[in-house]
Amino acid sequence: MKRVVDVFKNRGRDLVWTYVIHLENDEFHPAQIDFEVEALRLSQLDKRGPANELSAKARLPN
Repeated sequence: MKRVVDVFKNRGRDLVWTYVIHLENDEFHPAQIDFEVEALRLSQLDKRGPANELSAKARLPN
C-alpha cells in the first residue's frame, strides 16, 4: 500500500518535504499514522530538521 505523506515544520506549517511511502506487511493493514511515522523517521535519516519541529500528514487517497 502506498501513500503520499507531506512533512511540515510545526512553526508556520511550511512544507519541508514530500515522501511516497510504500508499506507492505502481510501481518497487518497499515493505518494512516503508520505512514506518517515512517515519513518522520525518514526525515530524520535525511536530516530535514529536528524531530521536535516536524510533523507529517498523509494525503487521503482519491
